[in-house]
Amino acid sequence: MGAFSAEGIVLRHADYRENDRMLTLLTPQGRVDALARGCKRSKSPLLPASEVFTLGSFELFSGKDRCVVVNCMITDSFYPLREDFDKLACAAYMANVCEAAVQPGDNAQKPFLLLARALGYLSYHDYAPRQVLSAFLLHFAVSLGYRPRLRHCVHCGLRIDTERGALFDIEEGGVVCPDCLEYVRRSSVLKPMELTWLEESLQAGVKGETAPEHAPLPLLQAYIEERMEKRIPKLMAEI
Repeated sequence: MGAFSAEGIVLRHADYRENDRMLTLLTPQGRVDALARGCKRSKSPLLPASEVFTLGSFELFSGKDRCVVVNCMITDSFYPLREDFDKLACAAYMANVCEAAVQPGDNAQKPFLLLARALGYLSYHDYAPRQVLSAFLLHFAVSLGYRPRLRHCVHCGLRIDTERGALFDIEEGGVVCPDCLEYVRRSSVLKPMELTWLEESLQAGVKGETAPEHAPLPLLQAYIEERMEKRIPKLMAEI
């Protein structure tokens, strides 16, 4: 491929040899694994660019064996994440989701924008970490083509009165009417306010009016794992 440029977010780094790191980048063109040579040296211009969650414009060179970071113009380091453990834990979870879902060469424009926006919300706004993470997972599922059905039975299509809550079929991705319960293998109860939160978040993201404690985070974690058919490392904090 030779030399190319890409906007990227560092999802993960791993030490390689004495002064190098292998970086996992999320770019709009997919996941990129690249070597940052000498970045661990104190005076290296690549040191800040090799930190997790760094957003920037990366200059890369793809050779026969590996891709190498040549330079990076940093856009944002999202430094406030390092000052709040709950926010840091949520950011790490989102990075793990992106790394698991996005492959090299994928069209990852939507996941890239979702992650960049969510890191900004965590760093520079007063939104609760639970609200941001839950909204990210919901819209990440939508970006993969898995918008949950919240008003009609996912099996028969019957409209459901959800004022008292509903049963959510995690495998099929939607609420279930009483007549279709026999088809459900893995489910979670959705309370009325949790349904309200989901509907608001589908429209407004983190800016919905329903309190963040009503965000059904465990359900969304199970739902995104089911859709991707992959296990995500556990969230490091209770939020």
